[in-house]
Amino acid sequence: MALLNLHAQEQHPHARRTGLALSGGGALGLAHIGVLKYFEEKRIPVDLVAGTSMGGLVGGLYATGHDPAALDRVVHEIIWDDIFRWTPRFEDRPVVEKQEWNRVTGEVTVRFGKNLSLPAGINPGQQLALLLSRETIGYADDQNFDDLPTPFRCVATDLVTGEAFVPDHGPLAKAMRATMALPAVFTPVEWENKVLIDGGLVNNLPADVVRKMGAEKVIGVALETDPVDSKKLNTLTNVLKQSVAIAVLQNERRNAKLADLLIEVELGSIGLLDFDHADEIIRRGYEAAVRSGKELEKFSVSEEEWGKYQEARLQRMKSSPASGELVEVKSEQPNVQKDGAHELMRKSRGGTSESELEKNLTGLTASTGLPSAFYNWRFKDKPGFVVDLERRPDREMLLRPSVFDQWSAGEPNRFALRLETSGMKQNAYKSRFLTDVLLGYDPGARFEYYHPFDGTAYFVSPGLMAERLHIASYAGRQRTDFSRDSVGGSFYLGAGTWRYVQARLGFRAGYDSYSSLITVDGVKAKDTGFVDPEFVAIINSQDSGELPKQGTRVNSIAGWSFRNHSYPYMKLDFDHFEPLAKNFSAFVLGISDSSFGRKLTFYDQFTSGGLTSMDAFHYQEFHANTLVELGAGGMYRGLNEHDLQFRPYFAAWYQAGRFDMGSKGWQTHHSTSGGIFAPTPLGLAGMSVAFDEDGRARFRLSLGSFWNRP
Repeated sequence: MALLNLHAQEQHPHARRTGLALSGGGALGLAHIGVLKYFEEKRIPVDLVAGTSMGGLVGGLYATGHDPAALDRVVHEIIWDDIFRWTPRFEDRPVVEKQEWNRVTGEVTVRFGKNLSLPAGINPGQQLALLLSRETIGYADDQNFDDLPTPFRCVATDLVTGEAFVPDHGPLAKAMRATMALPAVFTPVEWENKVLIDGGLVNNLPADVVRKMGAEKVIGVALETDPVDSKKLNTLTNVLKQSVAIAVLQNERRNAKLADLLIEVELGSIGLLDFDHADEIIRRGYEAAVRSGKELEKFSVSEEEWGKYQEARLQRMKSSPASGELVEVKSEQPNVQKDGAHELMRKSRGGTSESELEKNLTGLTASTGLPSAFYNWRFKDKPGFVVDLERRPDREMLLRPSVFDQWSAGEPNRFALRLETSGMKQNAYKSRFLTDVLLGYDPGARFEYYHPFDGTAYFVSPGLMAERLHIASYAGRQRTDFSRDSVGGSFYLGAGTWRYVQARLGFRAGYDSYSSLITVDGVKAKDTGFVDPEFVAIINSQDSGELPKQGTRVNSIAGWSFRNHSYPYMKLDFDHFEPLAKNFSAFVLGISDSSFGRKLTFYDQFTSGGLTSMDAFHYQEFHANTLVELGAGGMYRGLNEHDLQFRPYFAAWYQAGRFDMGSKGWQTHHSTSGGIFAPTPLGLAGMSVAFDEDGRARFRLSLGSFWNRP
């Protein structure tokens, strides 16, 4: 300890060594920035700093050289919704999860581990890992925390021993991630033989830690909120939350007595997750320091001493180049390290920028299911970026339930409960088992094993399927329902294993049986086996699977169906959303299906009618050998932008369709629609009205999708 004191005395010329202890408290911890702002204005040096949870985040960034202005910038640049997001954003998901048969359309994802056990946390913390890596880059994995511009400690709780763990060296970003691992929210951090979570459970105000670092005087910052309303302690969740809060409060009060000066920030009714109140929270921290101004005067130094203090911090700061080579990819799992290094090195060939590396790592964790990835800059030996891929602790299965239903007079009610799963083995890189089960109007199940090769863009995907598809036929107001039962398998080879683009070449094979062997235009339907060699191309850069603000979606298939009545086919559907203002997006959409002039059986004909497919007409009202539809519209999202519980969107669009209906000839129809929609955890809920070319109206209620399908 004497050596530490001597080293610090040489770096910081003023006589008294002042330590700062910053408490945890979620969003409330942003108040520490206001306190540090006051310290800067009044020339109060901080020689040592320790923090817990959000206090560890603010303290750690300050320790690496961030001044209050830089801290304020970081806070306002963070998209907090992404930090606390349970699952990757839709645009970051691998394109294999954007196929029409298993495209994610809801917001609910349940994560299971071995034996269907729930995970240790609902949020792997990837965006938090990238934030900490970005803001501490240059401070390497073997970093001694005493060598930072300001010596630093953070507190985590070791679930194995139940004791506090205070790292003094190692990967700085990982240590800060550990102190912020809120129980049941963020997954714990594995550190050697320890399993670490938020340190607030054992030491929410680490005044004792700062004292052990060698501080002669300790300033503590505590966050005070209004007492809990006793009337709200009538639910299990509220009682559990308050029980944890009491444990944190008690250890904080004990440690507050170890501080020479305690700054108490009064935050009233502001909550732990109220990050949208950042400016007010920071202001209240500053005001609390002002109230303690008289006591803080004795910690102030002269302008000359302050300049030397600032210079000493500056000399110890590290900065990395804006771009460079990726020199190493690390993982405890050999398969992940080999394939991850292959893929990241290939994408970073010739050098990469920090932003490009983060984009690649975001896509990697989304496509592999790995918990998170850290990175830093290596200065010694071969300089460049070093990536550390966190180990997947167990096999994993993601369950994504969603609901689809649509109602309109004279149409079948097409209720469907969809259960989509994605499963990964513990040591797999991107390989996954995809399953989609539909219960309801069109029941079915589809399975695919998706296996990329050694971190390349190429993959193989065998699959199985069984389904019953209902097909409606209309004669005036009378509707007749038929059905087709299909069983079979598929096998594809393809390229495209990340976000946006994928191409497949392969075949489907199986057997079709029909509820009624009807004849249309002289072509009789017969139960038949089939083999369909085909080429499939997918493009999806959209930001949502249910109702995008921006991006393009294209699904296309070209092939030849060999069966009792063989035919060539081409299927294409697309839409593009373009934001024109903050709350307004324009969109275009279209469908084109064709058998290239060959007449089809009733069950093989292409159908149209329903939401965003000629809305003014019945579901499947049109049966055609070739059809082309084009449309355009706009989406307004500003009706209630501040209400997170209900966010209605208003849309209006127009479509025109041209149909080859065999003996009925070619027909052209028009549909003009308007509706109001709102996202729900299980899909998009909507109500719309559409008018055909004769002015007849059709009302429609829907749940689950904007694209007329589950």
